[in-house]
Amino acid sequence: MKYLVVDDEKIIVEGMVDTLKEIVGDNAAIFKAHDPYDAIEQMKLHKADVVFSDVDMPGMNGLKLAEQLHEINPDADIVFATGYAHYSLDAWKTEAKAFILKPVSKEDMTAAIDRILKNRSRAGAQAAQVDTGKPLEVRCFGNFEIFHNNTPVHFARKKSKEMVAYLIDRKGAMISTGELRSALWEEEEDNEEKKGYIRVLANDIRKSMEDIGISNFLRNDMDCYSVDVSIMSCDYLKYLNGDEQAKNSFAEEYMTQYPWAEVTLGVLLDMT
Repeated sequence: MKYLVVDDEKIIVEGMVDTLKEIVGDNAAIFKAHDPYDAIEQMKLHKADVVFSDVDMPGMNGLKLAEQLHEINPDADIVFATGYAHYSLDAWKTEAKAFILKPVSKEDMTAAIDRILKNRSRAGAQAAQVDTGKPLEVRCFGNFEIFHNNTPVHFARKKSKEMVAYLIDRKGAMISTGELRSALWEEEEDNEEKKGYIRVLANDIRKSMEDIGISNFLRNDMDCYSVDVSIMSCDYLKYLNGDEQAKNSFAEEYMTQYPWAEVTLGVLLDMT
């Protein structure tokens, strides 16, 4: 998830960012804005999922800002942070997901994030029910993740998950083990051990899918592999098919944990 912290006082922004990093990790995508207009530009650039915003700011108060941010990203969750408790009623009327008082504590920020995640989990489960016949949800924009019934699919090895990601990146085409080895191990020397390890990864992928009741997900023919993209709802594949919601969700990030994905990212950027 991507976060945006908005406050006209720089010291408060920095403090909230530090607290947020303690909760979600140093590597999380956290963006900062020191006035409402900068926040609007940041939202246009990054499509933040969660916004922590002051209410009382010069030029435009946080309540009006929330409306502007929702016009850019209707799915953004707004959390108001202020030193004035009387703002709470107006804040809730803007459909803010949480309201916390300054000075913001780690406990209050954690509770706000937990509430947002629970709401998103329920919404995701409902969406999965609507998307009938698609047992897997795949997110390629941002970090790569694959879900079944709104729960991340577990793979015994990181390389197994990366192999699935690469095969999805190739849009379900049959990919040779040589190409897979080149992508998964990049500059490392190819050898017989890696050739055999592809089979180990394939067995791991099959077991992970069979554990959640999905068979024939991974296909193998003549030393080549592919995945069945017909059983997944995937933002990347929807984007390629011109889906407007998928286009709006693309914030210039694609499978960010995998270096080989930068090639596809370049193609996607050229399409925008």
